[in-house]
Amino acid sequence: MDRMARKREVSAGIAVFSDDSVLVIRNRFGEWTLPKGKIEPSETPREAALREVLEETGVSAKIICALGTTEYTYVSEVTGEPCDKTVYWYLGVPEGDDLPNPHTKPQEEEGISCAEFISWEHALEILTYEDTKNLVMMAGKLLPALIREKREGRKTHEVRDYQ
Repeated sequence: MDRMARKREVSAGIAVFSDDSVLVIRNRFGEWTLPKGKIEPSETPREAALREVLEETGVSAKIICALGTTEYTYVSEVTGEPCDKTVYWYLGVPEGDDLPNPHTKPQEEEGISCAEFISWEHALEILTYEDTKNLVMMAGKLLPALIREKREGRKTHEVRDYQ
């Protein structure tokens, strides 16, 4: 099938960090990944990312900055046809009263069997996809500098942001 005629899907997700830990999920395919999901027609990528993290993990997050996008093609389990997918990624932290160890609740009805904060170094060992590992590595290295800059009242990192 011609690439131009393929179905396209757009999603958004967040690499949510709490101290030196990152929020990971185990999806219905048994893959370890970050929470993400489809953008609804009335949503911005930011709104979708925040909603999906809350739905999939029970964690309310706050976005710090955009991390970029990933693009890949997968085969639909429904139609068997290829679908080109773009995912908008953000770096975030949990909000709420249960910090620094936020309570998680996996969205079992969507097949998510686990949602938990693990050390980001351990996440690099268990995450299923290389692009997700690269995203976590980048975010894990970027977050301390962003926190330090905010504390010092300066902004030296220019990180693109999506609506």
